Amino acid sequence: MKAQPQSPCEVRNGSVVQINGRVRKPLLVSMEELCKMESEVLEDLFVVCGSGDPRGSIGSCRGVLLEDLIRKADVIKEEHDDTKKMFLVASAADGYKVVFSWQEIFNSPVGGGVLILFEKDGEPLDHERKRVDLISAQDIFMGSRYVKGLTNIEVAMVV
Repeated sequence: MKAQPQSPCEVRNGSVVQINGRVRKPLLVSMEELCKMESEVLEDLFVVCGSGDPRGSIGSCRGVLLEDLIRKADVIKEEHDDTKKMFLVASAADGYKVVFSWQEIFNSPVGGGVLILFEKDGEPLDHERKRVDLISAQDIFMGSRYVKGLTNIEVAMVV
């Protein structure tokens, strides 16, 4: 009889992603912490790369909204217009990086689809259950900002 895979939330150790930069409370977020947060489920996503080529589909995925983690880090806003100049850089273990403006995440429909994924099609993303991905489900070319092996989110500001 084949053993049922553990949910990623059953494994309770190890930091998964770091939130840093222009924040009062830099975070090292563990899988346990992610699993305790309110999560979103997205269904039937088609992954298309920047050239328009299809790259497959995701039947179902579960994750935490990026905006919820950013709020926990308590972003430093000194001037009224600061958020108009802010951006987020999501980095993967392999060096891949993508950028989101503050306004995309907190002031547009795009933000409601930017998730830090810990589960895909009912399975953890990897056997160690310490890997998370980032997906921007509202993007037309979703594959361009799909970050596999997300390790860091930096909050920065154009000066």
